[in-house]
Amino acid sequence: MSSTNLKPGGEIDAFCTSCKADKVHRIIALDRDGKTPKKVECLSCKGHHLFRLTTAQKEAAAAHKRASRGDKAPATTKAPRGAKGHALATKKREEDLVASWEKAVVGKDYASFKPYRIDQTFTKGELIRHSKFGDGVVAVVLDAAKVEVLFKDGPRMLAQSRPAPVAAP
Repeated sequence: MSSTNLKPGGEIDAFCTSCKADKVHRIIALDRDGKTPKKVECLSCKGHHLFRLTTAQKEAAAAHKRASRGDKAPATTKAPRGAKGHALATKKREEDLVASWEKAVVGKDYASFKPYRIDQTFTKGELIRHSKFGDGVVAVVLDAAKVEVLFKDGPRMLAQSRPAPVAAP
């Protein structure tokens, strides 16, 4: 869901409870925060209902949640047992991390990435380009000196807001 141009009368993809499918909807009302649609109208069946995320948005949110939990199994199922189960959980976590990374980074133009430097300060959601790890998105600001950045091969903790290294004479 894009947070740009969300206003009554605007259009957004949502799950239609009448059509039982993801369709384009017109926003009727926004939540109190002014950032989330509250009520929408399906442009196909003209039905009015509360806003619901599309199937892809729900899956991406679930994947991000699983990835941020670590190697734990999904809350709705028991953890797999044995070496095979651990390998499956690890593989699923890796797939979820890649899906989260792709959702945040893929399709963005070159100019939207900020080159990583240790002396800069970053915010959650900011796109960065690291010389060794590639393109990433700031997942968590841990404290004033550390951020966790999600790269394609997994999350990495990076330093921020430190004095730039001085070149030797």
